[in-house]
Amino acid sequence: MSDYKNRKNIIFICDLFSGSVCFLLSIFIPDDVFLYAVIVINIVFAIISSFRSPAYKAIFREIVNENNLGKVNSILETVNEIVQIGGPTLALMIAKFIGNRGALILDSISFFISGFLLQKLFIISPQKLNTKKTTTISQIFQGFHYLTLNRNIMVIVIFSSVINFIIAGYNLILPFSTYAFSGTKLKAYAVFLTAESVGGLVGASLSGLMKKDPSSNKLFILMMLCGLSLIPCPQLFLLTHSVIVVSVCIAMFNMFLGIYNIQFMTFVQINTKVEYIGRVFSIIFSIAILFMPFGTFFFKFVFNLKNQFDYSFLGLSLIFISLISMTVNKFIKN
Repeated sequence: MSDYKNRKNIIFICDLFSGSVCFLLSIFIPDDVFLYAVIVINIVFAIISSFRSPAYKAIFREIVNENNLGKVNSILETVNEIVQIGGPTLALMIAKFIGNRGALILDSISFFISGFLLQKLFIISPQKLNTKKTTTISQIFQGFHYLTLNRNIMVIVIFSSVINFIIAGYNLILPFSTYAFSGTKLKAYAVFLTAESVGGLVGASLSGLMKKDPSSNKLFILMMLCGLSLIPCPQLFLLTHSVIVVSVCIAMFNMFLGIYNIQFMTFVQINTKVEYIGRVFSIIFSIAILFMPFGTFFFKFVFNLKNQFDYSFLGLSLIFISLISMTVNKFIKN
């Protein structure tokens, strides 16, 4: 849709609708069904996000100079990491002082402000709207056809999909890290969550310092560094019996993963034609939504969730996939 409709208007309508939903929920929903209403609204927001996210990522090509895309993505990811760290605490404080309904009104105001500020953005490269009427299915097929013609992007999209599958395994075993790295005073899971936040924040900040445009080989190397960070986790714990030492590996993994995510988005934004970028991002988000649950389901049966050597297996898997993808990409270019 974001390739056929005005992207600013799509995001504006999504924000306006989200703000209206929050406001109506805070005013009219009775207390006895309030919790159920919040669950339903979260589902609605997930659907809205499927329209907003591709348009949001695609509009960057219209409002940001191509040479500054990497820096802007880095700044946004840094802010996102800060919000993820401080957001839950701030949300609890707000809910405590003004209540759940007051917090929802504040949410609605933030959505309205976001939508109206977006309308003030200056468009550098105006979007060329396609006036031909097409179905959603045909638009998706056009996006896939574009990827088949641009194999450099296609390889990266497929690579990222497989990486999401493997990362699902990491997300699955992390909550069980306290059992995998047991026998210490500190709870491994709590320490690792802190390490994740620190690593993600550092990675988002460092990504903005990279001067050259992202390349496919740079993305493969970043993912190999992610793998190398995970491999020594069990060995270091056996040697030191310290979750603090292991958390350094977790922090490094998330640092390189944060850099990879920013560079990946920048790579797609730079190398995709503006008229196809919405469909390409829609495909990327759709595949990610599909692959993550499959990865969780797969690793749930493959792994002993309390085995610390699962981290080494995931690290080796990331390196193996990166090497295979690098070889395939080199073959395609030749």
